[in-house]
Amino acid sequence: MKSVDTGKDKVKKICEVLKKETLEPAKKEADRIIAKARVDGEKIIEDAKREAQKLQEEAKKRIEEERNVFQASINLACKKSLDTLKQEIEKKLFNEELDHFIRKQMNHPDIVAELISAIVKGIEKEGIDVNLKALISSTVSPQAVNQALAKGIVDRLKEKSVEIGDIMGGAQVKIVDKNLTVDMTDEALKTLLANFIREDFRSVIFAASV
Repeated sequence: MKSVDTGKDKVKKICEVLKKETLEPAKKEADRIIAKARVDGEKIIEDAKREAQKLQEEAKKRIEEERNVFQASINLACKKSLDTLKQEIEKKLFNEELDHFIRKQMNHPDIVAELISAIVKGIEKEGIDVNLKALISSTVSPQAVNQALAKGIVDRLKEKSVEIGDIMGGAQVKIVDKNLTVDMTDEALKTLLANFIREDFRSVIFAASV
């Protein structure tokens, strides 16, 4: 009986030794691994959160940059469209109306006669004795212009009359001897007037958009 108990005691002691020397260290190692895994897992999660936040901020920044580029493109397109619209308005409203107004006036016999008279008198005032030739548009009657000319002006012309020239309106007076031309055609007058009144026209038409 005593020998049996003694054998059981030995087995028990062996089990205790195995438990102490093998199982407990293994449990401690497992606990350490689990604890390290928990810490590493938390670090991985934190790193992932930081990376996700970084990617989100970069994406937000990129979207903002693209939005700014898009907005700048829209603003530029609007500015170009507005400039084009202004040019079209100036072309259709200003240029065509000015052209219509001048051409209508510069094909009236009385006005053409006044232009020729003024030019000839200006030349006479300088004491220049030259042969003169006055050219008018084919849309104006030479007889009507001759009748409307100031007294003595027709006699100063080489042909004793105005002549038809290659112009649309107004008049040209040529100083034949010197091969010079005083140009008061509708095109010349339109250019002259446009330089003076274009800025005033723009300031009125486009004042609200400046």
